[in-house]
Amino acid sequence: MNERLGKLIGPGTTAVGLAEIVIAGIAALIGIAAVHTLTSWIAGPQAAIFMVGSMGAAAVLLFAVPHGALSQPWPVFGGQVASAVIGVAAAQWIADPGLAAGLAVGGAIAAMQALRCIHPPGGATALIAVIGGPAVHELNYGYVLLPVLANTAIIFLVAVAANYPFPWRRYPIGLAHWDEPPAPPLTSQHLQAAVRDLNVVVDITPAELDAIARSAIAHATQDNSPLQVPIGERYVHAEKGESVTIHKRIDETEESQGRGRITLNVVGKQNAGDSRD
Repeated sequence: MNERLGKLIGPGTTAVGLAEIVIAGIAALIGIAAVHTLTSWIAGPQAAIFMVGSMGAAAVLLFAVPHGALSQPWPVFGGQVASAVIGVAAAQWIADPGLAAGLAVGGAIAAMQALRCIHPPGGATALIAVIGGPAVHELNYGYVLLPVLANTAIIFLVAVAANYPFPWRRYPIGLAHWDEPPAPPLTSQHLQAAVRDLNVVVDITPAELDAIARSAIAHATQDNSPLQVPIGERYVHAEKGESVTIHKRIDETEESQGRGRITLNVVGKQNAGDSRD
């Protein structure tokens, strides 16, 4: 029962330490305070209530999930601007508020998917353009520049500054650097192709996916457990002082057509002497 319930509700998010929580919280505090101040000055306190709702969602992504694919600059700026344009158009051209709101959010989602800049807060930005009241409606397409683009720029700059001092987190993800553990028997192109085969949006960047695969292989080679891979073109990385034992097994059945598996056993330095037997 517990296993079935776990599958239904899905896995939890990644566990983080206290330092990560404090950094994200303080950065969000600064970013949202700046956004609220700017929006209140431009469109009044009432409009600021709606606009900060959209930027609050963006703050969760940029400060709590800075390495996520949906948090990167193109999704952030492209998603917000495209959503704002569609939201204003819906508010201007459709009289019925309910229909305008639905088309604004639906159109924003479609545009972000087509432009490959999905950013969840964009849905709120499009919706605010419709339900934000006279103060927002009077801005017309100026809403795209002020407050949307200006607020997006503020939250982006705060995210860059807040993440930069800490080696384990960088924003944008292009500023991050990972150590190069043993290379996996897969290339980055293989991993990205596998993600495309899923045909759903995966909130992880190609660089992070490659780093995870490399790290997983590194852990696999450190626990001295055999690693089985299909026979074919593969390579194994072993540090100086380590030994690699390769066992090859060919299936004997007619259906196998010579296929089989290779078992790789990487022995660490401390056990290298044992591998000679």
